[in-house]
Amino acid sequence: MSTEIPASDPRVALAASLDALATLAAKADQTQYAQGLAFGFHSPLGAHFRHSIDHVDALLNGIATGEICYDRRERGTAIEHDRAAGLAAAADRAALVRAISDSALSSPVTVLAMTSPQAPETRFTSTVAREVLYVFHHTVHHTALMSAQATNMGVQPDPKAGRAPATLANDASHAQAR
Repeated sequence: MSTEIPASDPRVALAASLDALATLAAKADQTQYAQGLAFGFHSPLGAHFRHSIDHVDALLNGIATGEICYDRRERGTAIEHDRAAGLAAAADRAALVRAISDSALSSPVTVLAMTSPQAPETRFTSTVAREVLYVFHHTVHHTALMSAQATNMGVQPDPKAGRAPATLANDASHAQAR
């Protein structure tokens, strides 16, 4: 009996997106990571990196407590300002994501979210698997933002970094049709 997790598993997707995020951050130097701003961007790479890790932390904490709140984040942490801390955090979180149990994936969770700065948090019902997929897509999105910003700073990202699976599949189908 195989104990491998299939590639279609959301844990694999999220862990791989964290690996891609780290690969991109590793190409930037410490100054680019922590302070570099490119035209049109208001936050350095490290802020996007920390934001992505915060979402993974909210997910992992929510699996333990039954409540996920992506809006409660601590800004200005070492992950945001120290590339080595960010890279270590990504590796740690990828391992924790891979270790989410099969039974946890089908567990219900409550998601608390602000839909307006003037409104209180709203409660939504979800499942761990659905939230793993959300955090995966969120991480891909921020990797795309970081890739554009890194390119503008002279850092060459992987051309597939930050591209959604559906986009990559579409590109591949068009390339085969030619």
